[in-house]
Amino acid sequence: MFKNLLVILALFASVHAYAQPYKTIKIYKPYKWMLGLHVSAIEDDGEKFKQVFKVQDRWNIQPFPTRLTLDRYFLYGWSAEAALTYTQYKSNIIVNDSTGITGAHFSFDLNGKYSFYQLYAPRARWIEPYLTFGIGYTYRDKTAEMHVPTLNLGGGLNWWFSKFVGLQISSSAKFALYPEFWDTKSNYLQHNIGLVFRTAGENAVMHQDKRKHHKWSSKHSTKKFRKKHGH
Repeated sequence: MFKNLLVILALFASVHAYAQPYKTIKIYKPYKWMLGLHVSAIEDDGEKFKQVFKVQDRWNIQPFPTRLTLDRYFLYGWSAEAALTYTQYKSNIIVNDSTGITGAHFSFDLNGKYSFYQLYAPRARWIEPYLTFGIGYTYRDKTAEMHVPTLNLGGGLNWWFSKFVGLQISSSAKFALYPEFWDTKSNYLQHNIGLVFRTAGENAVMHQDKRKHHKWSSKHSTKKFRKKHGH
């Protein structure tokens, strides 16, 4: 009796699994568009990762937001970001191993972003660490190299207060690509903190249709039945 019951249950499970018309996978998209407004600190002292936390001597910071970002989310944690940054060098801040330099600093960046959010959501949707990489252009007034294309590498963290508003903290290293790479004073660091505003995301649903397979099976079974009964 027990063996017969197991056989019946196994047959029922196999028929039920075979009869499923769709295979469904849900992918959570936290947002579609995200706009950011940030205060930026430019560390352009001409030294490679030395004394990076000497804020008073080496960080050029304006007392108001100077960076604007626009982010478009795609899928599986990947998004693209465009960023504009403007600041002014202060004469008492070290720039390229010197003080007394004043002038404008402007940069435009296009970055790809990978968020680790997808790896642990929905358990902690209020925190979102990510990595960035991309290219950019920097204009720096009254320096040896005024026009510099850059390679950008960095990371950051989004801390969501609500579904639509959060705090973003990020840092990136910008390496000059021309006229020299790595061994140049045109490399610099950029740190940002500001508010980000996002539109609502969605649950993307992917379907795999198996109904054709069922139709084929049904016709095949009908042919066998007709041959067996001589029709």
